[in-house]
Amino acid sequence: MAESEELQVGTDDVFLTKFLHYTHWDTIKAYQAIHAYYDFKHKHPSWVARHPIEYYRKIFYGTHCRFVMPHADKNGRVLVIFKTVDAFQQFPDYLQGLIEMDDLIFESLLMLPRVQENGITVICDLQGTTRNFLRQFSPAFMKVVNEKNAVLPFTQRIVHIVQRGFLMHVTSTLFMPFMNKEFKERIFTHDGKNLSKLRDMVGYDCLPEEYGGPACNVLDTNLMYNHLSQNANYLEELQHYEKKKL
Repeated sequence: MAESEELQVGTDDVFLTKFLHYTHWDTIKAYQAIHAYYDFKHKHPSWVARHPIEYYRKIFYGTHCRFVMPHADKNGRVLVIFKTVDAFQQFPDYLQGLIEMDDLIFESLLMLPRVQENGITVICDLQGTTRNFLRQFSPAFMKVVNEKNAVLPFTQRIVHIVQRGFLMHVTSTLFMPFMNKEFKERIFTHDGKNLSKLRDMVGYDCLPEEYGGPACNVLDTNLMYNHLSQNANYLEELQHYEKKKL
């Protein structure tokens, strides 16, 4: 790693162990996974965060659409909530902002030993989907989403899609054809009117109240944003890691 002329990355334990856990401590596969990740970054530079953490404050607190819960799910995975909130008028480059926010969130979660070992559970609440979102979801966009999913070094990523109504079903239908078979097997859909299956799969104690969890479990943007802020120096350093084409 340190002698590579192509990879301009760190060699600290946090960085290396996320790829080692991802490949079950196969050092050759871990090295290949690092190359694959930075090949993606080189090919799609607009699909990773490119600004200091403070730059994203307005969109975090202007949308309240990204959350992390204080307790892990029943399988020990950190639980995060992604909501679709239409803020296209408020933020002219809204979709780009969301792409970069999510990159920051994933990188920050991958710093945590629990996430490196167990992965994450994501609840994607699509109940706020509007036609403004659907206009953004071109086949080319979906293909890049799938490319990034393929290189993110999570040992496991379980996704629960909560949807209700015609537009939400359209959204999940648009995404699914572009997902690889392995990732599709980890995606579960739930009707927003009946969340009993979600509670059974994720666990009651960790769920937010609005998804059937305890009344004390509220969605709080501060938990996510403060986590990013506390790790700002490292996350901003990661933005400079790259793979140079020789």
